[in-house]
Amino acid sequence: MTPVAGDLVGVAVLTSARGTFDSHLSAFPSLERRLKGARPANAVMGAGPLRQRVRSRVAGRVLLVGDAAGYVDALTGEGIAVALRTSAELVDCVLKDQPDEYEAAWRRVSWECRLLTGSLLWARNRSLLAPRIVPAAALLPGVYAHIVNRLS
Repeated sequence: MTPVAGDLVGVAVLTSARGTFDSHLSAFPSLERRLKGARPANAVMGAGPLRQRVRSRVAGRVLLVGDAAGYVDALTGEGIAVALRTSAELVDCVLKDQPDEYEAAWRRVSWECRLLTGSLLWARNRSLLAPRIVPAAALLPGVYAHIVNRLS
């Protein structure tokens, strides 16, 4: 759940199981109760897979930044975080008239976001680890906060 406005929240259900929004929401009874009677702001939307691979962020003098440069998971805000981290590198390459150096600079600056997001998704896809992610975050809030802060 993500607050959007005083009277509006965004609800995302992340699952590999197929089903309707309502059927997935039923797995979260307390959230389902809180949303009872609420009017949807728009139609249910879905997407996946959420990884976007890019062969290169450089094509001549065209340099890609943010989500256009590729991402591991669009829902984490990784594209924005990587864009903020790599934008100075992009500007530097443009000012030096060396756009071909941007690919290496992008990889050097974005590795941490890509590693943390990829590791979380890897754990999420392991049946023994997935159900332990949220309890571990609750048990170790400082570690969880550090990871989230590094990603953002």
